[in-house]
Amino acid sequence: MRIRVDDVVLYFDVDGCELVPEGPRMVERPTIVALHGGPGADHSVFKPVFRAATEFAQVVYLDQRGSGRSDRGYPGSWTWEQWADDVIHFCDALGIADPILVGTSSGGWVALITALRHPDRIGKLVLDSAMPGPVEERLSIFERLGGSEAGEVARRYFAGEKAENIREAWERICLPLYSRKPGSDPDGADRLRRITWNYDVLEHFRHVLVTQFDPWDRLDKVTCPTLVLSGADDPVATESAARRVAAGLTNASVQLHVLPDTGHGVFREAPDQAFALLRGFVTGDLGPYT
Repeated sequence: MRIRVDDVVLYFDVDGCELVPEGPRMVERPTIVALHGGPGADHSVFKPVFRAATEFAQVVYLDQRGSGRSDRGYPGSWTWEQWADDVIHFCDALGIADPILVGTSSGGWVALITALRHPDRIGKLVLDSAMPGPVEERLSIFERLGGSEAGEVARRYFAGEKAENIREAWERICLPLYSRKPGSDPDGADRLRRITWNYDVLEHFRHVLVTQFDPWDRLDKVTCPTLVLSGADDPVATESAARRVAAGLTNASVQLHVLPDTGHGVFREAPDQAFALLRGFVTGDLGPYT
């Protein structure tokens, strides 16, 4: 489905019902708005695993401006602030009053900036594998997981080298290290092929946007309940960064969970634990994983 939001038409999809029958009543469920990473990827990265959340919430998947099946807009509009404002205007257009924003990877950056810019509009915030660790720490983890070759490719990629062979080497050598699943995430190759990529957005992120993301001194402006999920073996959104953001959210009630033997994208890497934690956070039933 598509909907006009300001100057662009955004693509979205929906899993589950907002209203469900319960005896003689129709009961309203909370609405999760899922924000994909990349940037430049699309909502398909959440499928099919995120359907598990429809047991307790409606899930709305959004392709952000410039990504997937949404309008590209113009490069000057590919900013954290514009993406965050798009989320609010999108929710306004659909009548979602208190969205639960779930952002994975750079989608977590968009979710966090939305909560900073519009603190009175967010019901709850979930940051999954979101906060980037220091470059040297990331390089150290890549080398630990994949040897010196992986460390060197990551160094050149993070440095912004533009050669096509660097992106190819990154996808071939480093991306598989995001997962700690046996067999290195057997669905990973198909999931990458399913994505409708805009590599221009991804390159804009590497060369421009990554240096413009610096929310650390404003975290006290987030006031909504926040769930921070981190994989202990995530080579990009590191455990130390997750702990740092949780400590900085001084005006929000925060739950932090670092899952052992887990890589990047906790909902994909450890779905049983991650969705149990999400259910508890959304419904207030904390369950066994607190």
